Amino acid sequence: MGKPILHQFVVGASPGDAITDHALLLRRWLREDGFNSHIFAESIAPGLEDNIKSYLAYRPDRKGAVVILHHSIGSDVVDYLLSLDVRVVLIYHNVTPASFFESSDPALAAQLARGRDQLLSLRSRTLLGLGVSKYDENELCQAGFASTGVLPIVLDEEAYNFKPNPRLLERYQDSGPNLLFVGRLVPNKCQDDLIKIMYYLKRIVPVARLFLVGSPWLPEYADWLQELAVELEVSGRVIFTGHVSQRDLVTYYQLADLYVSMSEHEGFGKPFIEAMYFGIPVVAYAAAAVPETLGEAGVLICKKSYFAIAEFLNLLMESPEIRQRIAKRQHQHFRKFTTSQVRQKWHEYLEFVRSQ
Repeated sequence: MGKPILHQFVVGASPGDAITDHALLLRRWLREDGFNSHIFAESIAPGLEDNIKSYLAYRPDRKGAVVILHHSIGSDVVDYLLSLDVRVVLIYHNVTPASFFESSDPALAAQLARGRDQLLSLRSRTLLGLGVSKYDENELCQAGFASTGVLPIVLDEEAYNFKPNPRLLERYQDSGPNLLFVGRLVPNKCQDDLIKIMYYLKRIVPVARLFLVGSPWLPEYADWLQELAVELEVSGRVIFTGHVSQRDLVTYYQLADLYVSMSEHEGFGKPFIEAMYFGIPVVAYAAAAVPETLGEAGVLICKKSYFAIAEFLNLLMESPEIRQRIAKRQHQHFRKFTTSQVRQKWHEYLEFVRSQ
């Protein structure tokens, strides 16, 4: 008897992407458990061509074959799978509401709306729908999915076993304090709010610095952020890094004193867990899945009062005892997202699927 087969599908595969990393880890687990497992994608970033296959190359090995689909946006991958005789284990990373992009990128807004429509089309094919947070699972339940659960994003500690980049340390560790946000430059992440906070924080702590780590996924928004930083006279204190290597990402976390997020839509928020892992206190706007991901560990902001937030951040930066207490709570909460915890859940879900 040959190996059991369970392949995965993602829309876009790129280094450092949370969904791609999640799929790669699941593939490793599946192979360790004796499965024949590959990842198929609609778009594949340079450097991953030998590791990821085109979704059009997939052919079911039998009628009613089971596949894993990571869903976060409208795509041809979904339509292709629906055209085949396959059943789906859906891993739902949430679809960002199209309203965030209707004025800045109508084409992307349409793609997101398509993703919401496709989610409904997947109901009849789905054996099990897994949200990466309870927030996402609730959306699956509201959409009418019968069997659901939660499979959090995993923080694979081995992926952060890098020595920091000495060049970056030399450039930035002699001054600060340093604030950090990690995420693509897109409107729902609200990096503009962070720049507005810096406008006030600079008046309290002139040497404060903000690292915005992430690719300019929406160029128009990225350009506007640059212009806003100049207009508010904080361009010298806001560092746009673009996409960075894993080693440099680790370095920015090690340089950071606080992790700050004003994002208004997160289906999970992997950088929150990364910050917890590195012992960095997290201050975040309480929207979407953010309160769930932080639990009672980080600090939640319920109102975007920029001056008040700047004063609060300064209070934290001046109080190492408070930061240590927050970091201690975060470290305890972080354990929920480690490999051992999540892999046990994954095996339970896998047994459910195999019994169907």
